[in-house]
Amino acid sequence: MGRLLSGVTAAIQDAVSTDQQAWMALNMARQTWPALGKALAAYLAEPDRHQTVQQDGFQAVSAGVPEIADKVAVVQQSQSFRDELEGIRTHRVTLLTLADAAYPLALRWIADPPAALYVRGQLAPSHQLAVAVIGSRKPSPYGKMSAERFSRTLVEHGYTVVSGLARGIDSLAHQGALRAGGQTLAVLGSGINMVYPPENRPLYEQICSQGAILSEFSLHTKPDRWNFPRRNRIISGLALGTLVIEAAANSGSLHTARHALDQGREVFAVPGRIDDPNSRGTNGLIKKGAKLVETIDDILDELPEAVRTSAQRVREIDVQASHETEPGLETVPVAVALSPQETQILALLSDTETHIDAISATTQLPVHVVAGILLTLELRELVQQVPGKFFVRRTSKTAGTFDERK
Repeated sequence: MGRLLSGVTAAIQDAVSTDQQAWMALNMARQTWPALGKALAAYLAEPDRHQTVQQDGFQAVSAGVPEIADKVAVVQQSQSFRDELEGIRTHRVTLLTLADAAYPLALRWIADPPAALYVRGQLAPSHQLAVAVIGSRKPSPYGKMSAERFSRTLVEHGYTVVSGLARGIDSLAHQGALRAGGQTLAVLGSGINMVYPPENRPLYEQICSQGAILSEFSLHTKPDRWNFPRRNRIISGLALGTLVIEAAANSGSLHTARHALDQGREVFAVPGRIDDPNSRGTNGLIKKGAKLVETIDDILDELPEAVRTSAQRVREIDVQASHETEPGLETVPVAVALSPQETQILALLSDTETHIDAISATTQLPVHVVAGILLTLELRELVQQVPGKFFVRRTSKTAGTFDERK
C-alpha cells in the first residue's frame, strides 16, 4: 500500500516541478503567515534579485530569507498541499511562479507580486500590451455603452483587456473584447475553480479560449469579500494603465486605481453626471489628476510611442492571420520604420545575451515599457528571447537557437 501511495504522489508531482512546488507552498503559507509576503517583497526590492530568482529559482529566496524556507517546509508536509498538487493535475491548471520565464513581466515588477499564479487558458507575449477596464457592478446604460465601446476599440488597436469577471462593468469589458475578436484576461478574487458570480460560467469558459483566467488563491478558495481588494493589485499590475468607468465614492475600483498609481501606471476615468452617485468616484479621480477619457485617443496618447507601435504591429499580425484563412488572398508584410527607442534598444543588443533589467537600466526606461519595445522587435524578427528574460540580436547565426523556453 505504501508503494502505491508513493507512486500516486510521484505522478501528481510530475505535473508541477520541484521548484514550482516550493513557490506554491509559499503562496499557501502567506495565507497563514501574512508577514511572509512582506519578507518576500523586501527580498525582491534589492537590486538584481529578480534576475537571481529567475536563474536560481526558489533556492535563491530560501537562502536569503530563512523564515520563508522554514514555513514552506511546514506547508509541504500538509495534506492540503498534497490535495492542491493533485487538483492542479486533475483540473489541468497551469502554475506560473516568479522563477518562470512566462510569468507576466509587468506583474513581476510590482511591490508585492504573487509568488505563484494559477492559470487557465493561454498567456501570450502580446498580453503585455494590456489596459485594465473596471467599474461599477450596477452600471447605467451610459456605463454599459462605455465599457463595450472602449473594450472593443482597445482590442481594435492591438491591446488586451484586463478585468475582474465581476458583475457589471467587468463582465461587459470582457464581453466587448471577446466580441471584437480580441484577447482578455480575468483576475479572480477566488480560487480558479470557483467561478464567481456563477452566472458568468459561460463567459469564464470563453475567456479560457480567448485569453486566460488567473488567480493567486488556492484552487478552491471561496470568493470571500476580503480577497477582492487583494486581487486588485494584480489587475492593475498586469496593465499599462487602468480605465475606470462609473464608480461610487467607496468603490473597490478606486482601490485598483490607487494600486495603479503606486505601480507607476496610468489611470484613466470616464466622466459622469455630477448628480449621479455612481460617478462620484470617477469624477473624483479626474479631480486628483486621472486622465479624463472621452475617446480612445485619450488613452492611446498617454501610452509610450514604443508601446503604441508594438500594439499596432500586434494588430497587423492579427489582420494578416485572418486574411490568410481566406483563399486567394495574399498578405504583404508592412514595413514600419523603427522608433528612436526601438533603435536605441536594438543598438544595445548583440549575439551576447543581455538581460531585460540591464536594458532598462541603460535606457532609463521602465521595465514594462522595455518589454513592449522588445515584443515589437521580436515580432519583426529583429531580436530573439533566451530563457530567463535575456535577449540577443537576431541574425542568421542565432535564429532558431534559443526557441526553448524555461
